[in-house]
Amino acid sequence: MPPGLAAFSDYLRKNMLKKIAVALMGLGCSAAVFSAQAEQPLYFGAQYSQQSVDDLSWDFGVLSAVAGYKFNDVFAIEGRFGLGIQDEEYSSALTSAKVGVDHSYSILGKASWPMLETLSVYGIAGFNKTKYDFKVNDGDTLRDDYSEDGLIYGAGAELHLTSNLSLNLEYAVLPEIGDDDEDNLDVESISAGINYRF
Repeated sequence: MPPGLAAFSDYLRKNMLKKIAVALMGLGCSAAVFSAQAEQPLYFGAQYSQQSVDDLSWDFGVLSAVAGYKFNDVFAIEGRFGLGIQDEEYSSALTSAKVGVDHSYSILGKASWPMLETLSVYGIAGFNKTKYDFKVNDGDTLRDDYSEDGLIYGAGAELHLTSNLSLNLEYAVLPEIGDDDEDNLDVESISAGINYRF
């Protein structure tokens, strides 16, 4: 090969190698940034739940704040704290009564499984404590409250609108109301929520 052509070939090879190295470094940095954005472990959200008590036709509305931490694509731990915003009210000519949820909190384990690129299903299980308020007015006003705690479990589906934002729909079984296993009242909830990963 002529000396001039050899020098030109060496020049191209060295410069091309530099450009390729710079491009690979850039791709690596971009991939790292994208991966960090896509796998942020902390998420926060809000959830509205319609709780129903079987046999009594009681329906309560609860608005909850949600905070969670994803350990990986499958497992997460989640905390929820809710306040009652919809009570049941009854009235007659001489008496009125109101019953509802004062507040509720849960600590949950959560396992998710992807079904489609933007859709996953999940199961939850953990501890829940709910405080119920009762108020009766028959000339005199009587107030009382009652708390139940125990196992909460359920399942849901989550739709991922973006890598950070998702919507969810969930069914859960809460601790029963009552001290007698045979006459306890079942409590269930249907919830809709939104989560954002930072």
